[in-house]
Amino acid sequence: MPGFGRHCFEFVGKEPLAFLVVATLLFVNTFLLLLLPLAGKYLLPKHIPSTVQWYEDNSVAIQFVLLALLAAVLIIFRKRVHYSVRK
Repeated sequence: MPGFGRHCFEFVGKEPLAFLVVATLLFVNTFLLLLLPLAGKYLLPKHIPSTVQWYEDNSVAIQFVLLALLAAVLIIFRKRVHYSVRK
């Protein structure tokens, strides 16, 4: 779980598979979102494919949907999420 400061949330036991999948998709989407301007400038041809154009138009919305899914997973598994304060 994220949180390297004094306050952190962590799962009791093993992380649910849904959390790992959504966190991985969120990481990949963030990487692609940041890579897209560089790829558009240097790697992609002048006429980009329609799927890349669709992704460029909807990548921020996809990011918010993945964040909402991550929050939903944490709410669904709230009994297994533990709040701890580190010293």
